[in-house]
Amino acid sequence: MENKIRNKIITISGEPASGKSTVVKHLKSEYEKMGFNVHIISVGHTFREIARKEYLKMYPDRTDANLADIQTDPSFIAKRDMIDKMVDGEVAKRGREINNVERPNDVYIIDSRLAWSNIPDSYAIRLTVNENIAGNRVFNDKTRGKEDQYGSLEEAIIKTRERKLAEISRYKQRYGVDLTNPDNYDLIVDTSYSKSDELAQIIIAGEEKYRSGGYYPKTWKSPALFLPSQKIGETLSTSPIGSNIEDIIESINKKGYNPNGGVEAVEQNGISVLRDGHHRAIAALGAGKTLMPYFVEHKDDEFAKKYIDGDVRLQDIYDWEDCIRYYAKKGNIESLKEFEIGKVINFNRILKTEPNNSGEGR
Repeated sequence: MENKIRNKIITISGEPASGKSTVVKHLKSEYEKMGFNVHIISVGHTFREIARKEYLKMYPDRTDANLADIQTDPSFIAKRDMIDKMVDGEVAKRGREINNVERPNDVYIIDSRLAWSNIPDSYAIRLTVNENIAGNRVFNDKTRGKEDQYGSLEEAIIKTRERKLAEISRYKQRYGVDLTNPDNYDLIVDTSYSKSDELAQIIIAGEEKYRSGGYYPKTWKSPALFLPSQKIGETLSTSPIGSNIEDIIESINKKGYNPNGGVEAVEQNGISVLRDGHHRAIAALGAGKTLMPYFVEHKDDEFAKKYIDGDVRLQDIYDWEDCIRYYAKKGNIESLKEFEIGKVINFNRILKTEPNNSGEGR
């Protein structure tokens, strides 16, 4: 008879430097306040320890090797595959043990790239992060192990990107699994500008809806990670009656962000452009929200390309940047007060260069 027990198991898969460890700490704290016993299993930490130990057995003189070098070293592939199988097998076994009996007072949080697959009834989360921000996090975090230390910011960005791509490739080759496939997850969050306590609350609310069979938005990220498709000056001055920015901010402050009111976007070449919801995005920042729900109508198709080509303008992007800074200050979002859109979004990949009509160099 099939086991129907579904305990509170949260599996978190994330790109390097996406903030998994930090949000796990916040989740533990919040669930403990709610009276739960919290159990944390960090598969990534286990893999790093074993991989480094086995690598140094093979190459005792390579004490300065970082994790990206270890994972991409062709001579270490067979050993790395053995470690993967051992760790993944233990996660699957642990999941079965947890669900052998009902555990209403326990929460299990598992940090693992493939735990969503090994434990099918878990609430599966994927955390993503902008590559430049990921590199900055790694470079400036001196608490990381020696395998994650780099000599320059540029090296950290490059090596962190290599590590991410190596992981994606490894799981495709080993298991036929695409870690980037959104169908694998119940919740996908870009953590580039997120507050960990806010992210923890989103995860808790989403897990509760998952268990009860209710609806909860699947994709979340900062309003700052979208490009506009409207003239921002006109957008701010022509708000429909009853939905001006200040009214929306007040509503969010009183009632919280409406998870059913996700903004609409199109995506091309990894860049998201708002199709609808400019007011809500700006108001979210003004209310101090670092994350908002969104859904993508068209992705890397002819419609998205035509829409972006026709509606995204360089001057509007710079006006959007100014708007983000203004409302981030209003909402006390420190990470966005000096926001520079060009440092995180390479909009020239989708945008034809045009003169800056303001006459100022940006």
